Amino acid sequence: MLLSPLKGRPARAGGQEGRISAVVVSYRTGAVLGACLEALSRQEEIAEIIVVDNGNPPAETALLDRLSAGSAILLLRPGRNTGFAAGCNLGAAQASAEFVSFVNPDLVVSPGSFSRILAVFAGRADVWLCGCRLLDMDGNEQRGGRREILTPWRAFVEVTRLDRLFPGHPHFRRFNLMGGPPLEEVEVPAISGAFMVMPRHRFRAMGGMDEAMFLHIEDVDLCLRVLKQGGRILYCGTVPVLHHGGTSDVSRLFVEWHKARSAVRYFFKHFSGIYPAWALVLVSALLWLRLGAIMATIVLGAGTAWRRQG
Repeated sequence: MLLSPLKGRPARAGGQEGRISAVVVSYRTGAVLGACLEALSRQEEIAEIIVVDNGNPPAETALLDRLSAGSAILLLRPGRNTGFAAGCNLGAAQASAEFVSFVNPDLVVSPGSFSRILAVFAGRADVWLCGCRLLDMDGNEQRGGRREILTPWRAFVEVTRLDRLFPGHPHFRRFNLMGGPPLEEVEVPAISGAFMVMPRHRFRAMGGMDEAMFLHIEDVDLCLRVLKQGGRILYCGTVPVLHHGGTSDVSRLFVEWHKARSAVRYFFKHFSGIYPAWALVLVSALLWLRLGAIMATIVLGAGTAWRRQG
């Protein structure tokens, strides 16, 4: 794979070239990482690609070594898996362009995507954060691209699936907004951290992502902080981005553990004093019970497979 040098790509008069620093945080990503970086290198709006290598298989490690030697990317190696939020902050700290974009290593961004995002920012000074329409490999919308605010009550509805008892009721809406995705720019309460674009000065002024949220919920936390500070968030339905999803070689239990841990921190961080303490404790307990159920399912499944092999 050959990527052109990007660092310092100048902006032409009246153009959008070189206005974005793309930050990619990678951990045991697999072969799709190469496709992600190649697609980013073709975007004229990208001034630099910053890869935070939290740990990768030998083939991807060698690829990153070659690309960084050729000045196609800026490679940062913290020496351990710092987590997604800390990795994003590390990459953003090295960014030099006007905007910073966080791009999951299993995304393939199509040509023209960033130009449409920048056009949105040009027309809306109140917009602080933009996302995209995440698509699976069959072209279907993935959940998470546009979301409601995650409250303790909404988490309770999600875990208990009360929405099935009261379909269509506004008090029992689910967290992820799905179905009939709009093909235009619409304001939403939250977007996915898989693909975000934000003015660099705003991201830094906000203190970046919450590094105590090792994996998951850090994007929801960032969105809520944007709203609290008066910013607007746009879901850009005209920007479809392919998302392979699930390519990292990590166990489901590892992911679910950090998801529950981050969610508990998020609820106590933002909703203490708004919800009674017992409600926050109840929702936290439900999240840990859900993790226990997942763990039991994994253990039982492994035991069944072992008996079948025996």
